[in-house]
Amino acid sequence: MTKAVWTWTVVTAAVLLTGWTMAIASRPSTPLRSAHSLPAVTAPDVVVVTSEGKLFHRAGCEFIHGPARSEPGEQAINEGYTACTRCLKH
Repeated sequence: MTKAVWTWTVVTAAVLLTGWTMAIASRPSTPLRSAHSLPAVTAPDVVVVTSEGKLFHRAGCEFIHGPARSEPGEQAINEGYTACTRCLKH
């Protein structure tokens, strides 16, 4: 290999490794319940969740489906739930 090809190979490998390292470091520590969700930044003191759902809601939200339970908002976030976009605006 010529010096130019070797240099470009090393530079490309370094860029790819840096990008991969940054992508791994920026992942949330708790897996989200939905791959299409962003982690919630803040939550009310008490939210409503369902064991099969992926979202947390305000009490009385018409989009709660199934048996629901109340829990602290921070706990819901730590469990990977995200905010309902209908009853909780970011």
